[in-house]
Amino acid sequence: MLTGTMRTLAFLFLFLAYGRTFAQDIVSDVTSNDIAAMESRSAGLRLRPSALKVLASNNFDVKYYRCQWEVDPAVNYIKGVVTPHFVMTSAGNTITLDLANALTVSSVQQHGSNVAFTHAGDALTITLQGPLSTGVKDSITISYEGTPPATNGTFVSTTHGSPAKPVMWTLSEPYGSRDWWPCKNGLDDKADSVDIYITHPSAYKAASNGLLKSETALAGSKIRTHWKHRYAIASYLVAFAVTNYNVLNNSVMIGGTSVPFVTYCYPESQFNFQGGVQNALNAMVQFSNLFGDYPFKNEKYGHVQFGWGGGMEHQTCSFMVNMAETLIAHELAHQWFGNKVTCGSWQDIWLNEGFATHLASIYMEAKYPANTQTRRVIEINNITSVADGSVWVDNVNDVNRIFSNRLTYLKGSHLLYMLRWILGDATFFTAVNNYLSDPALAYGYATTSQLKSHLENASGKDLTYFFNQWFTGQGHPSYQVEWYPTTSSVQVKLSQTQSHASVGFFQLPVPLLFRNTSTNQQKLVIFNNTTNGQVFFDNLGFEANEVIFDPDAWLITANNTLTKISGPLPVTFSQFEVECNRGSARLSWQTSEEVNADYFEILASKDARQWEPLGTVRAQGNSKVTNDYTVNVEASRGYRYYRIKEYDVDGQTQQTRIVTATCSNEGEGITLFPNPVHSSLRIETFDQKSLAEPVSIQSISGKMFPVKENYGAGTGRQKSIDVSDLPVGLYILAIRQGGGNELKYVKFLKE
Repeated sequence: MLTGTMRTLAFLFLFLAYGRTFAQDIVSDVTSNDIAAMESRSAGLRLRPSALKVLASNNFDVKYYRCQWEVDPAVNYIKGVVTPHFVMTSAGNTITLDLANALTVSSVQQHGSNVAFTHAGDALTITLQGPLSTGVKDSITISYEGTPPATNGTFVSTTHGSPAKPVMWTLSEPYGSRDWWPCKNGLDDKADSVDIYITHPSAYKAASNGLLKSETALAGSKIRTHWKHRYAIASYLVAFAVTNYNVLNNSVMIGGTSVPFVTYCYPESQFNFQGGVQNALNAMVQFSNLFGDYPFKNEKYGHVQFGWGGGMEHQTCSFMVNMAETLIAHELAHQWFGNKVTCGSWQDIWLNEGFATHLASIYMEAKYPANTQTRRVIEINNITSVADGSVWVDNVNDVNRIFSNRLTYLKGSHLLYMLRWILGDATFFTAVNNYLSDPALAYGYATTSQLKSHLENASGKDLTYFFNQWFTGQGHPSYQVEWYPTTSSVQVKLSQTQSHASVGFFQLPVPLLFRNTSTNQQKLVIFNNTTNGQVFFDNLGFEANEVIFDPDAWLITANNTLTKISGPLPVTFSQFEVECNRGSARLSWQTSEEVNADYFEILASKDARQWEPLGTVRAQGNSKVTNDYTVNVEASRGYRYYRIKEYDVDGQTQQTRIVTATCSNEGEGITLFPNPVHSSLRIETFDQKSLAEPVSIQSISGKMFPVKENYGAGTGRQKSIDVSDLPVGLYILAIRQGGGNELKYVKFLKE
């Protein structure tokens, strides 16, 4: 959703800041910041505190609405007859709909007969003619009228142009549908279809969802306009607008279908709206190529002009204040993200707004590639201007928090940038397409955990850490980069501080661009930063005299420092591995540039959180050559995770990455090694009376993979299986011992 206020101060601010005059329809493009800011201000006006709670009962599922409304845009009033068809999801003799108390219900009928109802506290509770069993279909017809609540901005009657002409529009997100029609106002029930009949003065045209079926002349200089929509739709996406519109008809081919593109604009704005149509058509083709065909291609897409300072993604007809290019792309993107798949909770609103913001950026970056890095940096600076804040909405009772510019829109969008950076575009777009086409989600509701599952299934990666850090976690990292170049290589130490205590460390692949400005040589190196103070080495092939942090602005970071040091870093861990050796864990590591090192401490853990020291190894000295170390440690205490901590003679420390080996299996007598594994996974049993038989391999998402045993590899109690074809990720190996029926399950990580 994108909306905005036309309050004097807000208008003056926008005019001074961006040089726009909406009244004269002179439009320059808006930024993502503008879009979100406009929406946040307007949302605050549209909601009274008492209207936050959804009151409709959950004992019925709406299948269809027939909506008959009579309005005059010159009069702030609505008269309506709404007929919901529904199926009972649990037995009962009452159902409750959301409807504002400001509207008067004259009757409720079932099968042509009046039934009892109560209307209080914005809830319309209807007593049915008799109890209905689960699964029974029925319908009721509600007749009502009145002036919708004036303070919420959900139902507006005003004027446009000169001389002034009356205009009326609706705008319901997040909780405003109840202000002008009886419905289920929550994020849990989409109607499968709607028919909308709008009776209005014949001097005007009425725009709404779906396909225009008829405009029928009535007595008294009135017209009844019929719109038919046969896709599932959330109540807040139902809308209409009435004024003296000019109608512009275009079309675009999407997936072999000619999709009507219909624009309803004020006569004085026709030049601007017609001029923006081609941008919208281009964006529709681009988004359809990336995310599948436009979701409502069997009906239409179009724009409807209204007087709010932004836009709103009503299904098949986005309401627009003007045709700014980013606004066009943002609202169109919502047809996939927000309309086809709708967030199942306002806590997950970023699934609508973060994606729409990101798709608008994709559009702008494709059309104006030279501006890409600048746009990203401006948005990152906005995100990091405050130290706290999560993408997850922690207070759905605060509409300004739901539609937070900084968090819901921008941080949500840049969360997606980082997922693209970590997973790669091919995997990311595959996962998102799977999410959009998932039969359980398409034309329904979704949560962040369901998007996460699709990302994990496509990538083979466990992304729990990422969503803990960037979705529910708050803040951002600041990196301290120390680098030491030689004639052909570079050593780098990555340290970070965090802006908020909710995240102890942000795990990211960090890009550094090394350059030699004299020879015009450069190389982008990506360091997979998994621990604080991690040291890396790369053979550049030239001597760097400059380094640029995250040159393409993929990461949410701030206040990073780059320090070129005059001597080599104390220790470079060039290798660290672990393998099992008959109940023991054999740790081996290799160092280079071992300057100022004193000793190494061996750390082990059962959960990768609480670490225990197992002993120390003295460093071999201030050597600048490769040094190798090997240590066996007892694994019988249930340790699964290992790392090495190096101590300098001056007391400074650094640590290796964490490696995993299940060497004891807590008494089960089964060992997997190496773990993590690249290609060949060995299985060993300590029980001389039984052999271990690998049965199946299952990913953490539940996908099964065949076991490819390396016959002849390993003897006696040892077997070997080929896992080279498995995608990177965490797996569970099912093992049967000694020919018995009992299966044991052991985890391993494929690198």
